[in-house]
Amino acid sequence: VFQPMLAEVVGGSLGLLDTINPLRKLLPKTKLYVREVDSIDIENQKVILAPKYSHTPFELSYDHLVLGLGTVTDFRGMSGLHEHALPFKNLADSVAIRNQVIEVLEGAANEKDPLLKQKLLTFVVGGGGFSGTEVVAEVNDLVRKLAKKYEEIDRNQIRVILVHSKDRLMEREMPESLGTYAAKLLMRRGVEIRFNCHLKAATPEEAVLDTGERIPSKTVISTVPSSPNPLIEGLPLNLVKGKIVADATMQVEGKKNLWSIGDCAAIPHLAGEGICPPTAQFAIREAKVLAYNIAATLNGKSKKEFRFKALGMMGALGHQSAVAELFGIFKFSGICAWLLWRMIYWLKLPGIDRKIKVALSWILDTMIPIEAVQIKAAPNQGIAQLHFETDEIIFHEGDVGDYLYIIVSGEVEVFITRQGTKKLIAKLGKGEYFGEMALLNQRSRLATVRCLSPVDVLALRKSDFGVLISNFQELRKNFEQTEKTRRREIG
Repeated sequence: VFQPMLAEVVGGSLGLLDTINPLRKLLPKTKLYVREVDSIDIENQKVILAPKYSHTPFELSYDHLVLGLGTVTDFRGMSGLHEHALPFKNLADSVAIRNQVIEVLEGAANEKDPLLKQKLLTFVVGGGGFSGTEVVAEVNDLVRKLAKKYEEIDRNQIRVILVHSKDRLMEREMPESLGTYAAKLLMRRGVEIRFNCHLKAATPEEAVLDTGERIPSKTVISTVPSSPNPLIEGLPLNLVKGKIVADATMQVEGKKNLWSIGDCAAIPHLAGEGICPPTAQFAIREAKVLAYNIAATLNGKSKKEFRFKALGMMGALGHQSAVAELFGIFKFSGICAWLLWRMIYWLKLPGIDRKIKVALSWILDTMIPIEAVQIKAAPNQGIAQLHFETDEIIFHEGDVGDYLYIIVSGEVEVFITRQGTKKLIAKLGKGEYFGEMALLNQRSRLATVRCLSPVDVLALRKSDFGVLISNFQELRKNFEQTEKTRRREIG
């Protein structure tokens, strides 16, 4: 996948397959194993691949090993983001974000409840680096373009909110003037920006900021945080901030036949300060020097040190706008930077066929109006893991019964309201379940469930619950007995 153009897949400027390059075409003389790496045995010089069609692992022996595992999205310590926030890292994420935007617009067009309609029309993006700024710009353009097709949607109700932990956008990548320009442009196009705060938690109904602000929203996108691949943590290697320590030749510290490159490597930045930044222009050039060094090692020749000074940085800001800095001297913004961004990244696309496809997509994008088409590729999951915050209502009395909930952690209270008076029915904790009454009786909810603390639950869809109890009669009897007891308590 050509990473710099992923945001344009969200906005629809590029097609689904335009940014993809087949590995076998790029690496015609390479033996490929398309599998996950299960573990690495450095002592015995083996890489263990996860089973695929067989039930046994596959071992690869090596003479030299290059570790280029990159980074992964890491939501540890951020309640509910894994369950309810959409990441933005690969092509599947781009498709999921686009699908979500179209889905909530369709829902908002027919929604009568004004509060729910506002949730559907509110979009929250976490992270104001390159990825966050580019995706919020594309989402904002996409939402406002598509909303014109729905007469039932008031475009003044649309809210697109960018949450960033620093006091300006792209503070690590761009000079202050360009970061300020980007913020002003986005705000002029309707994006709200929350500086000096970050996403703390997410639920099915809202985004929670570390300032205490709760933003009702059905769409939360997170471009942060990322961390080195977990596979690295278990290796007997020196790490700095989770990255593998390597020298300027990219040889891993203390290992003659082990090399590291890219986002997962801490390589000295000889032409700058600290370690080499995790950008494509560095990774591409690291790869060339690394290939030379492995060949030099095999042939008994001296190795080269990696020394490179960044040529510049560019970031897209949606419709015909971008920011760019070249050689640390020249600064561009607006349509000139956007044309420069497109030209440079178009030239970097591997293969003439890919260049032609992208060029045609860009031309057609200017001639053909955007379409609200979803791509439903992934099957629905039978069990979903959900997170709710304190005081949040999981469901109200009278709601449609659609899920059975099993509490993984936390505590909830079940209550009914009669003539304006609240009557407590039960308090439930870890290992207990609720929601079975409506499912067993094919009716609406008879009580309200509220969180007394942060709560994690497993949610089983009504159809899957039906399959479960129809095949396990003892389990059905247990659910029915619990339902009768709770019905008596409700009265």
